[in-house]
Amino acid sequence: MIKENSLQDTFFDLPQRSTHPEIHNQVKKFSENKLIQQLLEGYPEFVVILDKNRHIVAHNSNSEHILIPDESGEINGQRLGEALKCIHAFEMPAGCGTTQFCSECGAGKANKFTRETKKTCIEECRVTVKNNGYECSLDLNIHTSILTVNDDEFILFSIKDIADKKRKQVFERIFFHDVLNTASSINSISEILNEYNNFGEVENFVNMLSVSSDQLLRELESQRDLVHAENGELNIVPEVVRVSTIMQRAYNMYRNHHLAQKKNYTVEIPDKDIGIETSPIHLIRSLGNLIKNALEAVKNNENVKLTARLKDNKIYFDVSNSGVIPENIQLQIFQRSFSTKSKSGRGIGTYSVKFLIGQYLNGKVYFVSNENVNTIFTIELPVTFNQYDLT
Repeated sequence: MIKENSLQDTFFDLPQRSTHPEIHNQVKKFSENKLIQQLLEGYPEFVVILDKNRHIVAHNSNSEHILIPDESGEINGQRLGEALKCIHAFEMPAGCGTTQFCSECGAGKANKFTRETKKTCIEECRVTVKNNGYECSLDLNIHTSILTVNDDEFILFSIKDIADKKRKQVFERIFFHDVLNTASSINSISEILNEYNNFGEVENFVNMLSVSSDQLLRELESQRDLVHAENGELNIVPEVVRVSTIMQRAYNMYRNHHLAQKKNYTVEIPDKDIGIETSPIHLIRSLGNLIKNALEAVKNNENVKLTARLKDNKIYFDVSNSGVIPENIQLQIFQRSFSTKSKSGRGIGTYSVKFLIGQYLNGKVYFVSNENVNTIFTIELPVTFNQYDLT
């Protein structure tokens, strides 16, 4: 429970909270106003009204499909991120709107802009929420405007779920960019093969064709598995596998890829091999996603390295590179529709890794990026078998 009138530090918006009596009086005032209630219920979207300290004091029935009551059973009195159960909403003592992540939140930015300028604002908002231990990502369109009632100012906050639209955009970009590029490469190699009679030259192109077709298959399977995972339909079949096997297969995915050309791309397999129980195919794909991102992030002659370590019956796979991620990018890195590749984004690599590892492989994914260590992404997984000799 967030304390009222909290004056703790904030990284973004004002931390002050309304008192319980203030919220109660505002909620009562709106609930008794039939005109306001009719207007709220007339909206096809989720709609809430926020007081000066960003608390929900009124909402329509549609919003109850997305907002979650607090421990007292109330939606009113919470801030929006708290009612959505944003994973960052309770990281600061003053709650939603005060964390570093809030500075990149579309809902937080729209609310702050409208409150300070009295102007309407439209923003897209990506937010990761957690309910009953299960994380999922929301893509929302936010519209804020000033609402004056009896000389008191409130924020009229409408929320539209645009997840289907964003998924469609993301998958279109993936297929029109990644898949089309790989398919074009396969087609070009096939045409070249028809013009060569020298076996040595043909063999080289056959190898290139094999690498490209394998890449195309992986891209299609990755998107299929993510769709199944988000629908709760992904079938995981764990098996005992060597860590060295996982690492070598993940490394080989990009060893001969054009992204690895002129890059110092290496793998360091632990001296003592161990076995872990997991889904090898999904772990290897997840590591491959992190490796691809790392290779795309560095310049020629810079480093990308895959390593692993065992500690406290857990295995840690690290993908490191020479770059440093800007802070504003770090705050959004695991959001579903966020990408650094273009303004509107086309990739869902880090999101899919975190989602699959966290929800299906009982692990964690996190990263550190600064001038001291550069950038390291880590996949942490439990080792369900005791360490043993696999030879």
